Amino acid sequence: DNFTADFAITSGLNTSAADNYAVRSGRQKGSEARADDLAYLATIKWSPMKDLQVGASWQHQADITQSTDATAGSADLLTAHAIWDIQQFTIKALYATWDLSGTGPAAVGADEQSGWYLEPSYRINDQFGVFARYSEWDNQAGDSADSEYSQVDIGVNYWPLKNVVIKADFQDMDTPATANELDGFNLGVGFYF
Repeated sequence: DNFTADFAITSGLNTSAADNYAVRSGRQKGSEARADDLAYLATIKWSPMKDLQVGASWQHQADITQSTDATAGSADLLTAHAIWDIQQFTIKALYATWDLSGTGPAAVGADEQSGWYLEPSYRINDQFGVFARYSEWDNQAGDSADSEYSQVDIGVNYWPLKNVVIKADFQDMDTPATANELDGFNLGVGFYF
């Protein structure tokens, strides 16, 4: 009852040298997705106690460019996460790292891409909650250049209905010297079904 395992096969990512092999840019739209090189995913979750969940996943794809770039090769993603609910207080943590093979990704430092975040939140009552998140990521961690980003988000949640949330947060980003900082204010709506 406290252990689950899931396996999946998907169309995979489709990134390129033009995007410095960033895995985020490799996301595809479902109806237009290339599937020459499929991705294989295995996930495990364990709940050692009622309020705690820990998990890990591994994804493998034989070619992250869908066989369009001879200098790129396979990609492996490893993740680990934990979620701890203590009454109205929740702490979430996630770590993820990509390992890309090939001389193309290695040439731009994209052969290693990693990141993590820590997010505490507190549900004040049935309608209001607050949260904060600290995250760091580096899409070119395989080189010695300064390419690491960090970001702090502080926000509020409002639930007008049990399964609808309106979210607002302030974002403060620190970037490498050559990148633009995207500080700002975000609004979002979520629907749980």
